[in-house]
Amino acid sequence: MRVFLYLAMIVVATASTLGVALLVALQLHDAARWLVVATASSSPFLVMGPVVVGSLAAYWDHRSSTDGRRYLGWWFLGVVLVDVVAAVFIVLATISARGPVWVPVVVIGGAAVLLAVARPLGAVFRRTEPPIADHGDTVPGADAVRRKVRRITVTFVIAVVVSTIGVTLLAILGGDRGGDLLQDVLSAGQLTFTATAVATVYAALPLNRALRDTGGRDVGRLRRFAKVVLRGKELPLDPAEERGAVQYARLVPLAMRFQMAFIGLLYLALTFQFVSASLRGILGWLPDVYLAFLVLVVVWLVPVTIRRMRRARAYVAQHADAALWTLDDGAPAQPH
Repeated sequence: MRVFLYLAMIVVATASTLGVALLVALQLHDAARWLVVATASSSPFLVMGPVVVGSLAAYWDHRSSTDGRRYLGWWFLGVVLVDVVAAVFIVLATISARGPVWVPVVVIGGAAVLLAVARPLGAVFRRTEPPIADHGDTVPGADAVRRKVRRITVTFVIAVVVSTIGVTLLAILGGDRGGDLLQDVLSAGQLTFTATAVATVYAALPLNRALRDTGGRDVGRLRRFAKVVLRGKELPLDPAEERGAVQYARLVPLAMRFQMAFIGLLYLALTFQFVSASLRGILGWLPDVYLAFLVLVVVWLVPVTIRRMRRARAYVAQHADAALWTLDDGAPAQPH
């Protein structure tokens, strides 16, 4: 059931995003250039915004705590505001292009429907999840980590082989195409790193689930753990939460390694995409801006992540008694 719902979400989200992109490209291409760029950049959020809301509802129960309800409420409000901005661009582009009225009606109406059903469908998905089990040490050993790395490496090698074969066939069948061949190479690089990034996410899923279980699947409690463990803030924790925070601190450095690997692979894929767009001259100067933004994010994120990993290890060392308790008992902190 969970696999079916997950696949259905991917299919619907992908089809809807492509549908919106096609409508914008076919019906609103005569609008002012800045409106075309703004609409093309913002319209995917009309689909992905509800996907974010549904994913949060599938992962967290907003009724678990006041902090969790407030946090998820802010996310929902942010998605609504972004969707409103995207809807405004759709309307303005339609007016500028003198396009058919049904385009904004269909796009905005569809986004409203998706947003309305996102949280209920996410709750249905969440209820199919098994309860938290009382397990022992949830930090994978070296052998388990090596197996995950091997799977990611195999995915990368397979993607490289498949992409190389594809580019070679296109070069042979298409002859000397110069710039087109370079575009094929860039597309192959994008697909290779995207596939490897997806494999990294899949390998990290058990870690993310274990992290969530340390806080009893309460996003408010997990946020407190993050503030205490990763930011060094002094917040009151009861004994059960203290043990959960220690287990969180033991897990989070490894989870962050996989997270950084995913971000690096994803950014490499996006770099190939933006370089391709820049060489083709589409979207004007936006690809260059996006590339510069990616560099700035990496320059900021890497030292911050390393610093937080060190804080997590220090937290475990400072709370050795609670760390020994989690190894002996292994029960995560449960909601009160």
